[in-house]
Amino acid sequence: MPGENTATGPEERLRPVFAPRSIAVVGATDNPRALGYMVYANLLRDFPGRLYPVNSRKPTVLGATAYPSAGDLPEPVDLLVVLVPAAQVADVIAEAIKAGHRSAYILAAGFSEAGTEEGHSIQRRLTEMSAAAGFPIVGPNCNGYFNGYARTMATFALMPDADRPTVGPVAIVSQSGGFGSSILTRAVKNRVNVGFFASTGNEADVTATDALQYVVARPEVRVVAYFAEGIKDAAGFLRAARHAVAHDKVIVSVAPHTSPTVARAVMSHTATIVGSSDVYDAVCDQYGVLRAASVDELIDFCLVLQDGRRMAGRRLGILTQSGGAGVLMASAASEAGLEIPELSPGVQRDIAAHLPAFASAKNPVDTTAGMFPDAPRHMAAIVNRILGSDEIDALVAMTWIGNDAPANAVIEAYGEQHKPVIPVVTVDPQLVAERGLPTFADPTRAIGAVAAIARVSTRCPEDVQEFVVDAARAARARDILRRAGTNPGLLESDSKELLALYGFPVAADTVCHCADEAVSAARQIAGRVVMKALSYGLAHKSDHGAVILGVEGEPEVRKAYERLSTLPGFPVDGVLVQEMVSGSLELAAGIQRDPVFGPVVSVGLGGVLVEMLGRPRLLVAPFDIRAAAAALDELGHGRLVGGTRGMTTTQRDELAAALVGLGALGLELPEVVSVDINPVKVSANRMVAVDGLVVLDR
Repeated sequence: MPGENTATGPEERLRPVFAPRSIAVVGATDNPRALGYMVYANLLRDFPGRLYPVNSRKPTVLGATAYPSAGDLPEPVDLLVVLVPAAQVADVIAEAIKAGHRSAYILAAGFSEAGTEEGHSIQRRLTEMSAAAGFPIVGPNCNGYFNGYARTMATFALMPDADRPTVGPVAIVSQSGGFGSSILTRAVKNRVNVGFFASTGNEADVTATDALQYVVARPEVRVVAYFAEGIKDAAGFLRAARHAVAHDKVIVSVAPHTSPTVARAVMSHTATIVGSSDVYDAVCDQYGVLRAASVDELIDFCLVLQDGRRMAGRRLGILTQSGGAGVLMASAASEAGLEIPELSPGVQRDIAAHLPAFASAKNPVDTTAGMFPDAPRHMAAIVNRILGSDEIDALVAMTWIGNDAPANAVIEAYGEQHKPVIPVVTVDPQLVAERGLPTFADPTRAIGAVAAIARVSTRCPEDVQEFVVDAARAARARDILRRAGTNPGLLESDSKELLALYGFPVAADTVCHCADEAVSAARQIAGRVVMKALSYGLAHKSDHGAVILGVEGEPEVRKAYERLSTLPGFPVDGVLVQEMVSGSLELAAGIQRDPVFGPVVSVGLGGVLVEMLGRPRLLVAPFDIRAAAAALDELGHGRLVGGTRGMTTTQRDELAAALVGLGALGLELPEVVSVDINPVKVSANRMVAVDGLVVLDR
């Protein structure tokens, strides 16, 4: 596509791997039961470049001269495909580097996945050689790759005599070779037009994220199906995601929902609310990556996205020959966030002219099972009138049989229209699918696929500039952090001072060390106040009676000070006198460090019932105010902005700016492990944090 950069980063580094002009297969053989045969025979069938077999025991392989070793080849090749025992692989790579070969794809197994010290040692050696020589290595323990755009089948995932996939705009990148092969096979069976497949295995050097960055920059690719057990290179993944959105491509990710190595909470005092799989979900939402819940859904999404059609909005037209199916699809669409608008009277009148009197032209449009004579003409008119209306952005059309008149009308309309058209065919759906339409037998899966198109169609390119540290602000912040000494966190007063430095509005307060100071502070605030004991051992003061609300008048202030300053079991470092803040809405915000993506800002409903009141929204720093405002708009199913008890749009924007500041805090101060702000009180005329806790890495 115009403007795509293919000359930097993994894209250029991996060119010898994925677009080679010459290949040598180390371990090539003419034994049809061996993997070395399958890979070499696959390449021999299609590869247009120079191909060499390497076999130390055979003079020829499938009629071609075989070379004893990589060092004996007549020229340095772009790619070595290695299928020899693990114990020999490091020597092969050392020889390849010495001979000037440019890259290697190691399909052999028996490395770190074997769990032996020998396997780990060999793989470490491969990593070291790769780094020292700048020599790209993919694998080991994978099953290779297929690049249909370059006619290169360097894999045993497909048999040499098997039909080749119909090369199209879909790429598959999988860390797992076996699981990736399963995805490839099922995708091809379901008529997904796959042009590229790569597995990365143990990732001694090249990762699935590297391969993702390579393939998303290819002009032939529009959709990438991506599977990895975990993200090793967060920056690379986000770079690929930004590139995809900027060029109207789609990354569809299916990944394990939990991983014990990255299971950390995002909110500091509610570790059970959000784990790192939720952070990955948030990253996908924030950066326009589609998250599939299963392989079936992954393939569904690829199927409907491969033709590149987009929706102008979320309005879905449903055409059915069964009223019950129409109700089912309308229900599924509503749950998926799609709209089913009733068609305008003029459109209904035009459609009704082609329907029996007992049918419905509203939406869903129910033609009924019988219809009437001259059905092809009538069905074609109905389909085209729905799609031609500016009231509908996509159409799901259910027909009974894959070769009847209604199905043929849908097929013709698909060819004439540019909006998404998704057929649902109950009998012989393959008859429609083989005509190139994204066809389903299950109406609810069709609706889910349309919802995926809608999500992709509304993406906006990330507009976050590269984050620049404010050195003066960071220095002032570290002056505050030093007050904690060796303690694991800041006092509340210092925590709120730090938050204010980064633009988060906080309640007015004064730290007092005697009753007279407390009385003076309360007078300056005027009215009722909140008084709190400050102690490094009190992470959650309300659990230990260290907070007294609604204190008013000198006698009450002195009594409260006496009680808080002598709190049993805790050394008290002062008493905080704070303004009493009321609000119709309580929110919680914070920061937690994800082991892969770094500082993650969370925002959600707050107060003492934060664990029970729904999931927070998460944002990976850095992010802009637009992304923060969008996250706030989605809280509480979209009901927390506007209305009599919600935030005003001005308050939303103020809080969005404060969240951007929190992200900056997380990026500038890596020694801050977590921040917990709960509650943030929202009233008619202000928004303010009344408590805050900052935890440090000691």
